[in-house]
Amino acid sequence: MTGLHAQRRTLLTDRQTFGRVSYPSTATITGNQVDGYVSVKGSNRFIFPVSDNSVYRPFAAAADGTHGAYFSANPAIATTTSHKGGSYPPLPAGAPFSPTSKDANIGKVSNREYWDINGTVATKITLSWHLESAMSSFAPGGNLNKVYIIGWNGSRWVKIASTVDAVSLFGGASNLSAGSMTTTAAIIPNTYIAYTFGADLSATREMAAGADSTIALNDGSELLKPENSSLDETGVTVFPNPARDRIFVRGSRPVSEVSIFDLNGRRIMSASGAGGRGIDVNAIPAGIYMVNIKDDKGKTTSRKIIINK
Repeated sequence: MTGLHAQRRTLLTDRQTFGRVSYPSTATITGNQVDGYVSVKGSNRFIFPVSDNSVYRPFAAAADGTHGAYFSANPAIATTTSHKGGSYPPLPAGAPFSPTSKDANIGKVSNREYWDINGTVATKITLSWHLESAMSSFAPGGNLNKVYIIGWNGSRWVKIASTVDAVSLFGGASNLSAGSMTTTAAIIPNTYIAYTFGADLSATREMAAGADSTIALNDGSELLKPENSSLDETGVTVFPNPARDRIFVRGSRPVSEVSIFDLNGRRIMSASGAGGRGIDVNAIPAGIYMVNIKDDKGKTTSRKIIINK
């Protein structure tokens, strides 16, 4: 159920003209999702059923007149496709939002998504994540306590004090696969032009040996050494992670075979060697997989990766 959008009817609004669907804050929306802007009337805590291209990613607020939209796009580019065809220009006004313009206490900026949340009345704000958010690779060491909400103040990303919700907007416990977090204090939504997730840097940050930086870093993000790597293994890095079309393998020894398994242990595909042009994963459905890498001495190392579509 990619993005938890299954069995939901999608309502469309024009993001460029700021069209929006309005709900009373007492409403509980279970059957619809809005690809575009949603506004609320009333001051009850309301879960905004926002989505983008079928990726459902609600946010919550509790202030009359709050309105906003979700963008399933890299904030450094800030463009998403329109239901009318083609793509919108960078949105909202002031986009795109550079991941390198940030306060020193922010290690890295999500390159997966962002929200445009507006309003003049202070409220706590809750943002959600799901599989496509790639929290398993974004959170240092898989520790969600090192992730926080950040806001774009017009020139840079600013850290906003926030805590992980014990019960998420999706109804279950927050974990790396799905969850939500809420600002610890009420803020005026208009304080920031856009919101997304920030995280501390991993203590094991490093560039993969021989990695092509135009592949790993063309969006301003950093290539991180996998959290499950260790010095007694073959020093293997699989990137990008999450991946979409192709993965690359770099190791301290020559790679003889690469195999990809699903979480049930079924072999999905195998390839001889690492391949200078990488390994095509287009045919593999979105999900979490294990990559087994065998070196020329027969030693095998495993890495977990996420494949997004």
